[in-house]
Amino acid sequence: MRFGASIFWLCGLLGLVFSASDASGRVDEKARPTQAAVGAEVEPLVIASAKLRLEDVVASTEAHFPLLQALQAERVAREEELRAARGHFDLQLSVTSDARTQGFYENFTGDASLEQPTRLWGSRLFGGYRYSDGDFPSYEGDRLSDEGGEVRVGVAVPLLRGGQIDALRAEIARAEVELEKMTPELRLQRIDLLRAARVAFWNWVGAGHTVEIAEHLLEVAKKRQTQMEGRAKRGAEARINLIDNRRLIVERQALLRGAKRDFEQASIRLSLFLRDEQGDPLRPDPSLLPERFPAEAPLDRDRLELDLEYARTSHPLLEDLALQRERLEIDADLARNELLPSLDLRFEASQDFGASEPGIDSRGKLSSDPRSQTELRALLRFELPVQRRKARGRLGAATARIAQLSRRERLARDQIVVEALSAVEAVTAAYDQTDQARQNWQYAEELRLAEERKFSLGLSNLIDVNIREMQAATARRQLVEAQATYFRALADYTAKIARDA
Repeated sequence: MRFGASIFWLCGLLGLVFSASDASGRVDEKARPTQAAVGAEVEPLVIASAKLRLEDVVASTEAHFPLLQALQAERVAREEELRAARGHFDLQLSVTSDARTQGFYENFTGDASLEQPTRLWGSRLFGGYRYSDGDFPSYEGDRLSDEGGEVRVGVAVPLLRGGQIDALRAEIARAEVELEKMTPELRLQRIDLLRAARVAFWNWVGAGHTVEIAEHLLEVAKKRQTQMEGRAKRGAEARINLIDNRRLIVERQALLRGAKRDFEQASIRLSLFLRDEQGDPLRPDPSLLPERFPAEAPLDRDRLELDLEYARTSHPLLEDLALQRERLEIDADLARNELLPSLDLRFEASQDFGASEPGIDSRGKLSSDPRSQTELRALLRFELPVQRRKARGRLGAATARIAQLSRRERLARDQIVVEALSAVEAVTAAYDQTDQARQNWQYAEELRLAEERKFSLGLSNLIDVNIREMQAATARRQLVEAQATYFRALADYTAKIARDA
C-alpha cells in the first residue's frame, strides 16, 4: 500500500507544480500586434530649432496625449482578456481519495487524472493513475487495482457538434478579433488627433502673424504721430491732424488687443497637444512663432490617384468593419455548429501493474491475476435537441447583423471616397485663394507706399494714408488667413485619405 500511495501522491504533486509553473505564462507573442501595427515608440518632445515646428507638435501629441496612452492600456486589457479565454484550455488536474477507515470493508482508493483540452477539432486528451488497497465488496470490483496501481490514457473526440467550433474556441476567436481591432481603432484615433494637432498649430501660426500685422500698424501710427507733432510745433501741420492720428492710434491699439486675445486662445488650444515630458500642457512662448508659413504647393496628380486608391482599400475604418464582420461570422459558425447533433467518440486504454489478488478475469474464469491484460474501451454517444430554437435564433440574429454590416461597409466606402474628393477640392481652392491673396497684398503694398510718398511731399492727407494702410493690412491678414486655410485643408486631406504620417 505504501508503494502505490506514494506514486499516487507523487502524481498529484507533479500536477500541482506543472499548473503553478504555467500560471505565470503570458499571451503568446504571435498573438500580440507588433509595435509597428499600433504606432511606434515616440521620443519625448525636443525642439531642435529656435522656432516651434509642426513636427514638434506631432511628436508631442504621439508621445504624451492621454487618449493615445489610454488606448495603449486598452490594448493590454484585451491581451489579458485573450489570455483569460485561452485559460479554458489549461491542463486540468483532478485528485480524489476515498478512505473507509472503519466498518466491515476497510479500504482506500486514490485517483489522480490530467486532462488537456485541445483546439484540434475539440478533442480532449486525458490520462491518470488509480491505486486501491484493502477489502472491497464484489459490487465495487471496478475500484480494485493491482499492487502497482492502474495507469490509463485516452482521447475524446466530438465528431459533429463541437468539432469544427465550440463555445470555448469561439470565445478565444472573439478575443483575438477584439485584440486585432486595436490596430484600426488606434489608427483612427491617431489620425483624428494628428489632424486636430495640425489644425491647432496652423491656427496658432496664423493668429501670431495677425498680431505682428496689428503691431506694425500701431507702430506706424505712433511713429507718424511723433513726426506730425514736430511739424505742428513749426506750424507746418494742422492740430486737427494730430487729433485724427491719435484716434488712429487708439483704434489700432484696440485691434492689437483683439489680435493678442485670439493669439492667446490659439496658444491655449495648442497646449492641449503640445506637452512636456511629464505630459502636462505646454503653452508655447510667442518667441517660438515661425517667421513665415511654408511655401504652398498644388497637389500632385499622380500622388492624388495613389492616395485615393489607398483610402479605398486601406482605410482603418474599413479594416475595423471587416473585423466586426469576422466577429459576427464566428457567431454564425458557432450557431450553425450547434444545430448539429452531438456525436462523441471516446477511446480509453488502461493497464494494471504489480501483484494482484485472485478474481474473475475477462473470460469469466477464476484467475490469480485477473487484471493483467490491457483493457481497451470505446464509447459512442449521440444526443440531439429536437427543436434547437436557441441555435436557430442565434444563427438568424448573426445573419441579419452580417447583412446590416455589409450595407454599412458599402456606405463607409462611398463616404471615404466622397470626403477625400471634397478634401482635394478644398486644398485646390485654398491654394488658388492663397495665390490671389498674395497678389492682392502686393498691389495694396504698392499703393500704400505710393500714398505715403505723396503724404511726405504734402500731396496727400492723413485720411487717404490711413485708407491705404488699412487696405494693405487687411490684404496681409487675408493672405495669412488664406495660408492658414490652405494648411488646415492639407491636414484635413491627410486625415481623409487615412495617411498616418
